[in-house]
Amino acid sequence: MSVEGWYRSQILAPVDTAITEAAAGKLRQHLIETQLWVMARLAAQSAEDLDLRQWNICQGVDSRAA
Repeated sequence: MSVEGWYRSQILAPVDTAITEAAAGKLRQHLIETQLWVMARLAAQSAEDLDLRQWNICQGVDSRAA
């Protein structure tokens, strides 16, 4: 995933698909165009430093059905 707003969206963070599936309540094949909200460390300068947690789906953004 890319992290918008972080270093001009240049940080790409590897994320376990099971985490995004659980947060979105969707299977992998239905995650396209799904946007998630996640807490991260503000001082992070790399994907390893992000410490991503508290995943939630962005309400009202995702127009695809589950």
